[in-house]
Amino acid sequence: MGLFDELKCSYNIGELTNVTCQSKNIDDWGGTMTFYWVDPSGHLWAPNYSGTYNFEKMKGKYDDVSYLKSVPNGNHGRYQPVNMTRTIEIYDVKTHPDGLTEWISCYLTFYRGVLVDYMYK
Repeated sequence: MGLFDELKCSYNIGELTNVTCQSKNIDDWGGTMTFYWVDPSGHLWAPNYSGTYNFEKMKGKYDDVSYLKSVPNGNHGRYQPVNMTRTIEIYDVKTHPDGLTEWISCYLTFYRGVLVDYMYK
């Protein structure tokens, strides 16, 4: 099955607006469990956690062995724009009261990180 990414689109795309959806083709790796967000003006954003951990050298059991340990440094991540040009597929599943499941799929087209078109499958 593989990993996936999550995307929440606050731009008005109809049925999947403000719904957390899954996608497997936002990046070239087929999903990295990253949360992406499309803001109300159509710009794509992703988290950046660089600089939030420090590596400290720790002594091992023996004097000649040491290893690195990651330690949080109190800095918080921030969202950065994603300058991507491609069409991605997002999808969600709805379960009806009778137990029937329905897949909803939408294709979002981005140009330089801005949503320019969408189409439901």
